[in-house]
Amino acid sequence: MDSGTDSDEDSSVSQEYIVEKILARRHYRGAVQYLVKWLYYSDEDNTWEMVSDLSCLDLIKSFESQRSLKRGQDLNTLYEKKAKRLKIDPYLVLDNPFNHGFTAEEIIKAFKSDGYISILIKFADLDQPQLVPSEIAYQEIPQMVLQFYEKLCNFDEF
Repeated sequence: MDSGTDSDEDSSVSQEYIVEKILARRHYRGAVQYLVKWLYYSDEDNTWEMVSDLSCLDLIKSFESQRSLKRGQDLNTLYEKKAKRLKIDPYLVLDNPFNHGFTAEEIIKAFKSDGYISILIKFADLDQPQLVPSEIAYQEIPQMVLQFYEKLCNFDEF
């Protein structure tokens, strides 16, 4: 009898699955689901899971941030084309990471092209630095921009 009880307990113990990565998002029957890549399992074992069934809020937040930024980059391409058609400055219509709640960590470099200054900025939670028009950087992170330019100045000549 004891052996039967042990096997019943073993079958009721659920195996814990660990989310490796969130791959996609969809709406299914009025609810949000995420396509999950499970740690130690192949891609054939990926499954769609309800948000309420997942305990990986950091991975979901990171996925949503990247998704939002990608959508913003797609919009930027559309806005640039529209700006060219309307013959207006494309920097006036571009989206940027600040609009999606990303926080600037560091200014890497500044560039000047066609009379416009752009600043390469490393953002928290983004893998790649993003190029932001200087006007937007001045508005969003004025102290960081000032400190960046102060480092470039050579005050020894004064």
